[in-house]
Amino acid sequence: MTIKYSDLVDYEKLDPVKRKALKTFESTFKNPERLGVKVAPIGETAAVLDFLEYDFMLAFNVEGLGTKNLIADSLWRELKKKIEIEEEFQGGKYYRFLGQDAVAMSVTDLVAVGADPIAYTDVIASGNSEWFSDPKRVDELLSGYALAANLAGCAIPQGETPTLPNIIYKETLDLMGSSIGVIKPKSRFTYGQKITDGDVIYGLPSGGICANGVSKARSIVEKLPDGYFTKLPNGKTVGEELLTPTPIYVRPIIEMFKAKVDLHYISPITGHGWRKIARARFLFSYIIENIPEPPLIFTSLIEFGRRFGFDVTDVENYKVWNMGVFITLVAPKEDEETIIEVAGKYGIEIVKLGYVQKGDRSVVIKPKKIVYRY
Repeated sequence: MTIKYSDLVDYEKLDPVKRKALKTFESTFKNPERLGVKVAPIGETAAVLDFLEYDFMLAFNVEGLGTKNLIADSLWRELKKKIEIEEEFQGGKYYRFLGQDAVAMSVTDLVAVGADPIAYTDVIASGNSEWFSDPKRVDELLSGYALAANLAGCAIPQGETPTLPNIIYKETLDLMGSSIGVIKPKSRFTYGQKITDGDVIYGLPSGGICANGVSKARSIVEKLPDGYFTKLPNGKTVGEELLTPTPIYVRPIIEMFKAKVDLHYISPITGHGWRKIARARFLFSYIIENIPEPPLIFTSLIEFGRRFGFDVTDVENYKVWNMGVFITLVAPKEDEETIIEVAGKYGIEIVKLGYVQKGDRSVVIKPKKIVYRY
C-alpha cells in the first residue's frame, strides 16, 4: 500500500470545515456596513473590504508557515550534537529564511487579489520559552522576517510571542502571521471575474518546495539513513535544499499592474498544488501545454519516495508540490511583452504554461496526461 499525502494531511476533511466556517460566519458580513464598509466577494486568498465612499479596498489574511521549521529544528539538533565547542556552533543559519517563508505565504495571498501589502504582523509561538535562549538562531529567524518585509515593501509594526506548553512541542515553534494591503484603484481587485477564453497562463518559478507539501517531504527524508544530511548531486544536503527560501514576487506583480497589464487572475500554487490554478469560481478549463523542469529537490524526493513506498506518481506530485511554479498569472495575449519585460527587470524567467478555454472548471496538464476537476 502506497503512502499518499492525504494519509498525512487530508483536504477532504479540511476543506468542508473551511466551507462550513464561511457559511457559519456569513451572517456577520453585514456588521461593517454601518461604517460604509462592505465585505467583497469571498473564497479567494484574502478577505477584501470595500470602502464604498472611496476608491480603494483593504485586503487582509492570516497564514501559517506549516511544518517547514521542523526541518531547521532537526538540522540544528543533529549538528549541535557534533559540535563540542559552543563558539563554533553555526546551527542558527538554518533559520535564516524561515521568516521569509512565513511572510511570503501571507503577502503572496494579498497580491493575488491585487493588493499592495503595507503591514505584516508575526506570531512566533513556542511550547517552551527556552527555545529563545540561543541568540544566534533568534537573530537569524528575525532577520528573515525583516528581509522579507523589505522585499515585499511592507512594515512589521507588531507581533506576538505566546508560549503554549502542551499545545506546541517544546523543541519547536508555530510560525504564522497576518498581513494587510491596499487595492487602489478598486479596478485592480482581481478574483477571476475578467478571465476570458483565450487568455494565456504564465508561471513564476518557485526555486524549491516553498511551504506546501512539506509534511510529505519530511516523511520521505526522515526514512533516509542520513536524513536531512543526505547529499544531493549539487553538493547541498537535502535539508539545505528544502530550506530554499520562498520567493516574494509582490513588487514585480504590482509593477505589472502599474504598467497596465490586465491581470485577470493570480493563483499561488500552495495547498492543492496545480489544482489551485482553477481556484477562480468560473467555468473555465486551464490547459497546460508546457511545464518547467522541476527543481532538484522534487526529482530527489520522487526518487527517495519511490524507494520507501510513497505515492510519487505525477497525479500525486502535481497535486501536492509546486513542481517548480510558485504563482500562475492569467492575462490577455497582448500583455505578454510587458509581463516578460517587467519579470526580466527582476531577473525572473517567466514560463508560458498554456491557455484558458471555456469548459468545466478543471486543470489539464497535457504533458503528464493529468486532469484535475473541481
